[in-house]
Amino acid sequence: MYRKHILTLSISLGLTGLLSAQQADFDAVVIPVETKARDFSEYLVQLAWLNQPESSIAQDEVKNAQDEAKTTRKEWMRDVQASFNINEGNLKGAGEDGNVFFPRYNFGVGINLFNVASQKGKNTVAKRDIRIAEHKVNQRKLEIRAETLQRYALYKLARELYKTRTIAEQEVNANYLVIQQLYKTDEKTFEEYTTASAAYYAAQEARLKAETDVMLAKINLEEMIGIKWEQVQHPAKDE
Repeated sequence: MYRKHILTLSISLGLTGLLSAQQADFDAVVIPVETKARDFSEYLVQLAWLNQPESSIAQDEVKNAQDEAKTTRKEWMRDVQASFNINEGNLKGAGEDGNVFFPRYNFGVGINLFNVASQKGKNTVAKRDIRIAEHKVNQRKLEIRAETLQRYALYKLARELYKTRTIAEQEVNANYLVIQQLYKTDEKTFEEYTTASAAYYAAQEARLKAETDVMLAKINLEEMIGIKWEQVQHPAKDE
C-alpha cells in the first residue's frame, strides 16, 4: 500500500511537471512583429496580428486596465481633506495685558476610513482586470493564428486543385480535338464524339470552378492579413 501511494505521488508530480513544460508561449503563437518569422506561414500570422483591428482593441484594453489600476491605487486619497485655521487673536496681535492665544493655529486632516480599509481589495480587483485583459490578448493571438493558417491552407489547396484542373482540361481538350477530327472522317462514332465533347466541357467547368475557388480563398486570406495578396513581399510567397 505504501509503495502504491509513492508511485501515485510520483506519477502525479511527473504529470504536473509535464503540464508546466507544455504551457503556451504566446510570443511563439504570434511571433513579435520586430522578430523575423521562421517561415512564410508565420509571416502571414504576423501580418494578420499587425493589421487585424481586434488585436489592437485587445492591446488597448490592457493599457486601459493598467491606467485604471494606477488611478485605483490613488483612489483612497480622493476624500482626504485638510483644514488649517489661524487663531483670530494672533492675527490682531497681543491684547492690552499682553495675552496671546494658544494654539496660534489649528491643522487637521480628515480621512475616509472606508476607502483606506477597502483599498487593498480594490487594488486586487484592478490587478485581476489587467490579467483578464492580457488573457483576452492571448486568446486573440490563438484565434488569429488558427484562422490565418486555416485560410492559407485552403488557399494553397485551391491553387493546387486549379493547377490539376487546368492540366486535366488541357488533356481532355487534346483528346476531344483528336476525336473531333476522326469523327469528321467517320473514324469515330457520333456517340464517341459526344462523349468526348461532354468530357471536355465538364473539365472546362471544373477548371472554372477551381479558378473561382482560388479567387475566393485569396479574398478570405486577404481579409485576415489586411492587405492584398499582391502586396505581400516575402521570398517564399510563391513556393
